[in-house]
Amino acid sequence: MLRKNIYFYFGGACILLAFLCLTHNLREDHEAKVRTQKIVTELKEKVGKNSSPQNNYIENPKMEMPTRQINGLAYIGYLRIERLSLDLPILSEWSYPLIRISPARYRGSVYENNMIILAHNYKAHFGNLHRLDKGDKVEFVDMNDNHFIYEVEDVGKLRPEQASDLVEGNRDLSLFTCTLGGRERVVVRCKRQRQTLPQISS
Repeated sequence: MLRKNIYFYFGGACILLAFLCLTHNLREDHEAKVRTQKIVTELKEKVGKNSSPQNNYIENPKMEMPTRQINGLAYIGYLRIERLSLDLPILSEWSYPLIRISPARYRGSVYENNMIILAHNYKAHFGNLHRLDKGDKVEFVDMNDNHFIYEVEDVGKLRPEQASDLVEGNRDLSLFTCTLGGRERVVVRCKRQRQTLPQISS
């Protein structure tokens, strides 16, 4: 009888813990969504402002990507994934605390066709990245209002020990995040299709 009671209470504790974890995750995801929407709205207002259109990266692709400051953090632009109904601000640099705020550049540059972006697996960030299919469109807009259009080429997974594979190869744009358990990385590879230059006022 005592053993049955122990199993009963242990099972109840496990259910309660699972419920608390789920509630915590849902709250974090909601907070990330609200925070992201606020940042990207402010960021879009800054795109192309206080500067004339700059396309000199075409001749100098190694130039630094322009940034704008929001709440003391530097952003290089925003990422649009229509299939997932996402518009996401992209931080210039990454760290584990920073990607709880916003997706970030892991390395590379959109001008050199080798940029890698990482994000937390919040649904409001890259949590549904695995739902993308080959041929889906991805768009990156830099702070000078240059639009870079990509098409998904491949969706796959890498184990943590395969981290070097993430940066190898000639990929125009890569997006990645951890799976829910953190044992693997979801990786989306994209091929650049075209670019739309900003409109110059007459």
